[in-house]
Amino acid sequence: MAFNFEYPYVDPTQYNADWLLKKMKDLLARMDSMDEWRAEYEEAYEDYKKLVEDVEAGTFPPSIVNAFNKWMSENALDLVGEMVKMVFFGITDDGYFVAYLPENWDDITFNTSGYDIALAGYDFGHLVLSY
Repeated sequence: MAFNFEYPYVDPTQYNADWLLKKMKDLLARMDSMDEWRAEYEEAYEDYKKLVEDVEAGTFPPSIVNAFNKWMSENALDLVGEMVKMVFFGITDDGYFVAYLPENWDDITFNTSGYDIALAGYDFGHLVLSY
C-alpha cells in the first residue's frame, strides 16, 4: 500500500510541527475573537435588559419617547391607511350597503359626516373613522 500525500506530513514517520503550530495559532486567534464577541454581546444584552426593565416600569427613556413620537407623526396616517384596506364592503341580500370589519376593531367607530357627526369642510355622506 502506497503512502498518500494528502496529509500535512513531510516524512511519514514524523509529524510536520509547522502545520500543527499554525493550526494552534489559528485556534487561539479564533478563541480571542470569540471572547471579544462575547463581551460585546454581554454588554448589548445588559443594555437590552435595562431597557426592558424601564419599559415594564413605565419609565421610558426620553430618547425612545421622542423617537416613537417622531415615527408616529411621520407614519401614523400611512399605517391607518393600510389598516383600512382590511375592511371589505358589499351589499346585503336586502340591498343595504355593509362593511365587513375585522373582529378586533372594537375601538374604531364608524360615522357618516352630516348624519352622525358634523365636521367642518366635509359634505354629507363621507365615512369617518374615529378611535
